[in-house]
Amino acid sequence: MTDSRKQRDRRARERQRERARAGVKSAAESLRRFAVVERVNRVRGSSVFALQCAVSAGLAFYIAHNIVGHEQPFFAPIAAVISLGAYGGKRARRGLELVIGVAVGIGIGDLVISQIGEGAWQITVAVFVAMLLAVFVDKGPMVANQAASSAVLVATLIPPGDQAGWERMVDALIGGIVGLLVVAVIPNSPLRTARREVASLISKAALVLDDVAQGIEDRDEKLIREALVTARSTQTGVDELMSSVGGGDEVVNISPIYWSARRYARSMKRILVPVDNVMRNSRVLARRAEIMVGDGVTPKPDLPRLIRDLSDALGNLGTLYASGGTRGTRQELMEIPEITRRLQVLAGAADLSVAEDSGLSGTVVLAQCRSIIVDTLQICGMSRESAMSVLQPTVEDPQFPPEVWDGRDGRNGGERA
Repeated sequence: MTDSRKQRDRRARERQRERARAGVKSAAESLRRFAVVERVNRVRGSSVFALQCAVSAGLAFYIAHNIVGHEQPFFAPIAAVISLGAYGGKRARRGLELVIGVAVGIGIGDLVISQIGEGAWQITVAVFVAMLLAVFVDKGPMVANQAASSAVLVATLIPPGDQAGWERMVDALIGGIVGLLVVAVIPNSPLRTARREVASLISKAALVLDDVAQGIEDRDEKLIREALVTARSTQTGVDELMSSVGGGDEVVNISPIYWSARRYARSMKRILVPVDNVMRNSRVLARRAEIMVGDGVTPKPDLPRLIRDLSDALGNLGTLYASGGTRGTRQELMEIPEITRRLQVLAGAADLSVAEDSGLSGTVVLAQCRSIIVDTLQICGMSRESAMSVLQPTVEDPQFPPEVWDGRDGRNGGERA
């Protein structure tokens, strides 16, 4: 092949990359915006939480002191703030753990100290017994911690058998209830944080796949390895997503303001597993692509092209999730059907011939592409069965009857065995 022919081919590949990277560029821009406005979003997102804590603390103290009549209800405002939690999660569960921990700690502390007296080793015994009993009563981490701290306070500040110990239990109950009521009356947007996490994870998956495609084409093992490192660093984001959806789901259930958003909360819960699977499958794909390039295997151009087209679809989807609050945006209603159609076409093209002559690693990469397509279609709203059915069959009798799209006119192409 002449040098001029090689140059023309290289320019053609570059033009193809540019056409296929619109969604990837959009995903990269979304991630850059996340980085630039991260502090502003953090302050804005925490403002409602700060208001909740302030109102809960003052109201809990007022009720315990002025209405119930406790002289020093110091634990009521503390319990209210703790029950809210600084990082989302199940507030009702946290409030229950708080009250259980206080009850166990005070009961055991009062019993132990009244029997064996006060001192360093007595505190050791009281904390040890309180924590073991708390773990037996409930597995929540706050139960054991609160039981230990309550036992210490009984052993050092509150004389055994003193009425203040039981008042503290009442204060904890008041604080926990007030915290939940304030969440219901002054709720934060329950799913905004979850949407940002979804957008970030999907956008990162898009960038990882784009780098893998380029690494395969350029036989750049280092680029693929760097993409794999990026993919492996996303587990924290997955964990934060799970916590955000759990807390948001609870706010939707207890706050009348967001009762109308329950279906959006259910939709967000439904896509948790597919989003997690997109990242997991992207990691496996990158690892096998690195092995394939390291083994000196040169796959057909169809394989990196499939990966790049898939990354572009993910990039567009991640950008959609970057905006909107609890209820999403109208733009999603218009663009998700188009992304779904593109994914269906990719699924119809992802047959075994794409990985032909690329060895085991190439076949695994193709299999992961197919899995990511199914995961992404589920994020777009399809059931797993429907998503599986649009894949090009690889066996004579697939579990789900194929409904393969050929992409020529957007209609169902029927079965193509």
